[in-house]
Amino acid sequence: MVLFSSHRAKKKVGGRRMKMAFFVVGVIVLSLLFQFLTLNAFISQESKQDEANDAFIIKKNPLAIHATGEQTLQPVPNRTLAIIMGNFRGGESSWQTMASNVLDPSSADLAILIPEDDINAMNSSLYERAKYKWTFKNYEDWGEAVDLINGTEWNGTGWRKLALEDYDNSASVFGGVEDYSGSGAIIFMIRWFLHNHIRENNLTEKYDRFMVTRSDHYYQCTHNVSEFSVGNRNLWIPPGQDCRGRTDRHLIAGSDNVLDALDVFPTFMRSNWVRKKKGMNTEQLLSRVWEEKKMNVNYFDRVMFTTALPTDTTRWAHAEDHVPGVPGLLLKYPVEYGMVQDVCPQIKGDDGKEEDIEE
Repeated sequence: MVLFSSHRAKKKVGGRRMKMAFFVVGVIVLSLLFQFLTLNAFISQESKQDEANDAFIIKKNPLAIHATGEQTLQPVPNRTLAIIMGNFRGGESSWQTMASNVLDPSSADLAILIPEDDINAMNSSLYERAKYKWTFKNYEDWGEAVDLINGTEWNGTGWRKLALEDYDNSASVFGGVEDYSGSGAIIFMIRWFLHNHIRENNLTEKYDRFMVTRSDHYYQCTHNVSEFSVGNRNLWIPPGQDCRGRTDRHLIAGSDNVLDALDVFPTFMRSNWVRKKKGMNTEQLLSRVWEEKKMNVNYFDRVMFTTALPTDTTRWAHAEDHVPGVPGLLLKYPVEYGMVQDVCPQIKGDDGKEEDIEE
């Protein structure tokens, strides 16, 4: 009897231990399951946060960054190209406004086309930033450059005889050729060089918008080129300084018409009116060519004015007035400056006060 009771007691203790073991195992399993579910929820939340962060980057990043399937950030190529042509003038105070008020807000790449001996350009902040750097020969007689278009003859006639005999040497449209005053031939041949660079580099396939300008503009407020509508053969220029034609100092065009807009001198030489426009200036020539090419010319509010340093050289107007609030910088055309003040906040001097042009 004693042995039987002892056996039953041992069996009862073993049953309790078994139940306890099952209980402990159950607790462990439930604990592991809870941890797994918690970890899975955390990972899901982190994934959603990463997606939200990527969406924020895409929306806010001025370079239009996007996330790839590997979660690495890749830059989307800029679709606007700003181009500076000719000698660099105006100094760093002007060039820095090009960067801050044009290139940055437009998410634009920069190209420069400069004389091969332009030290000012090569030492500038914009030279370091430029994606494309092209140079041209600084001709003593820019008639030699004109010869590059079609040789010395057009339709069997020497172009100098065809074009020059009806123009006296005050005709600015041929400025730079022989002893003609002004810079007409220079600026239009630089456009021809630029036309060739754009075509040879297939840039109309890489960019939607093109801004063609000069280095000596001071951009007093934002000039976002990417916002301009350039379809339907639209061209955009600032008002002022049209001189009975269209200003040749600044242009915004699209990939469909930028080459035509720059094709000025070849169109002029091929035309049947080359000898019928005696005394024509550069602005009138540009207007006539664009009209012939059926361009739609539009005006935008002027946000820039032309400047100079006291040491800058020029073939045309000399600057005299000081730019208010910008020490050492001169103003070339007060009418441009006045138009900009109607659009942009005024420049403040070192003391924080707005300043007027010195009389």
